[in-house]
Amino acid sequence: MRIVRGLAPAALAVLALCGCSGDDPADPPAPGRDPVVHRLTSNDSYEANPVYSPDGAWILFERDTAGNRDLWRMPAGGGPAERLTDDPAFDTAADWSPDGTRVVFESDRDGYKGLWVIDLAAAVPAAVRLGGGAWDDGDPAWSPDGGRIAFNSNRTGNQEVWLAHLDGSPPRQLTAVGPGAYARTPDWSPAGDSIACESNREGASALWLVDADTGAMTRLTPEHGYEGHPAWSPDGAEIACESTRSGTMEIWVVPAAGGEMFQVTTAGGHWPRWSPDGTSIVYCAFGTGEPDVWSVEVDW
Repeated sequence: MRIVRGLAPAALAVLALCGCSGDDPADPPAPGRDPVVHRLTSNDSYEANPVYSPDGAWILFERDTAGNRDLWRMPAGGGPAERLTDDPAFDTAADWSPDGTRVVFESDRDGYKGLWVIDLAAAVPAAVRLGGGAWDDGDPAWSPDGGRIAFNSNRTGNQEVWLAHLDGSPPRQLTAVGPGAYARTPDWSPAGDSIACESNREGASALWLVDADTGAMTRLTPEHGYEGHPAWSPDGAEIACESTRSGTMEIWVVPAAGGEMFQVTTAGGHWPRWSPDGTSIVYCAFGTGEPDVWSVEVDW
């Protein structure tokens, strides 16, 4: 199992987005080789939620232009970005289908936050609503087998993780953390048998593993202020996340089986996602006042 132990150089001052703070900051990360960090965008636009395409050729992300967020994609190594959606509503938190031909995302274009899908192979890609109603659904994650989409929804009054079945059967509630708590930002294990999410069911937000069949939840990380937006490594051995355990929001990695966490960035980090070959993590960080898209090499 690869363990990430290095520190990213502090390129620029950063500002953490989360208002959570921990009273018990973590020890400094273990010493190791400084990783190679690549800045992939550099502009004054807000950018967030980057994710590699299944073939590793593209990075999908959201960009705010003129006060409106739409979906964009760019070559994985950086370069000119292509706009995929253009709607007055906010289009955010996208994920690829396993075959890379479709994209699911969150949008409030019909008045409520819901799940929408676009077919990139279509001559003129058009967004299609995936179920929904008078509630908010968001943070979709496509299952490895392509048959289900995990998402969080407040249709029961608080945010829980649900599963949408693409065979037309009704969506199913997976978690039951109860009133006053949440389970959100799900991400599938490569095997498709487990879902990582963030939940505050025992206090501050921590990472939890959810059995994809039964909904049974197991806590993965200790309480150190805030940990969220988990992302499985392609080999299923590790989970990246954003965490305030160092005092600011940074990217950390924890073994999926539990154990010591290791810090990856020191110049700010949000929304981590692994490359398909497991050699890098793409994320966003505050640079010149606005989040840009970065990647960090982690295959040491």
